[in-house]
Amino acid sequence: MIDRASRDKLATALRNYASGCITNDDLDDINVDWRDTGAVAVKERAWGLYDDTYQHRAVRKHYLSKPARDEIARWIIFLHSDSEYTWPRFSFIQIVNWPFNVVTLGWWERRKQMKFEEFMAAGDFEVWPFARRQDYDAALEHPRYLTGVVR
Repeated sequence: MIDRASRDKLATALRNYASGCITNDDLDDINVDWRDTGAVAVKERAWGLYDDTYQHRAVRKHYLSKPARDEIARWIIFLHSDSEYTWPRFSFIQIVNWPFNVVTLGWWERRKQMKFEEFMAAGDFEVWPFARRQDYDAALEHPRYLTGVVR
């Protein structure tokens, strides 16, 4: 399911965060429709862009590297496309829970690793959140904006 309002709102917030116009807290406060699994996955992945222990902008020491900005641009292209998110469910919000790992004798981390490997096998991660390079290339060929055609 594609929720156009959620995707547009998140795409704008990502662009504004990457350019230093809004704070990490502003980006984190964006709500997306939970039924749009693509928007949810991109929002979870964006959590890894910033330090959530205090408020800041993506400037100076928090400035995003070129590879990070390129990745965000791909996320925005996905959010502006009409592509469904076809990757299996996987939360990008991961923490190391060492007490639980000790109690389970390492089972918990092995399970997380197995889930990650299953996730990675489901598509071409170089073009994530698109699953296939063809889908990414098609989105690049048919941009939503600056085409002279109103959709």
